[in-house]
Amino acid sequence: MFDHQGPRTTESCCGRRNDPMSVRIEKAGLEPRDQVVLQTARYFFESFANPEHQSWLLGFKCPTLTYGEIDGVRVASLVLGAVQAMRQARQSCFRFNNPHCANCARLLSEHEGLFMRSFIALREGRRPVAFSYAMLLCETNPVDTFLAAQTRLINATDALEMQPMS
Repeated sequence: MFDHQGPRTTESCCGRRNDPMSVRIEKAGLEPRDQVVLQTARYFFESFANPEHQSWLLGFKCPTLTYGEIDGVRVASLVLGAVQAMRQARQSCFRFNNPHCANCARLLSEHEGLFMRSFIALREGRRPVAFSYAMLLCETNPVDTFLAAQTRLINATDALEMQPMS
């Protein structure tokens, strides 16, 4: 159900497939919070594609670097909830970029882009736009559970963004 855009190894992406729908991350307009969500989600995507890598451990570590031990684990859990909701709605393979490869990780795959555009549109209060992205991502299957999971993630990160880091 999940597939790397690049090679099946965690090494250099010299053999990476050329995806014309990929966008460079710096051109995608992702805020720091969005980048944490994306990187965390990629570790979970990787865990489903290649369970032997156990990248889910990094999926829980990644947001703790930004939000601290307790809040970071909560954010990771909420990201995993959104990934799971998407997995339950989608039927075909989800393509993502290798989080372990510096070159691949600089790109946003088409599917990752839909995941993040839905998140950003919800965060900006543009629910109809988020719904449209979610429908594309989930292949016109029901998206209410996915959008609810993303909304919980947004609410949590909103609350954390308003707190000063100690």
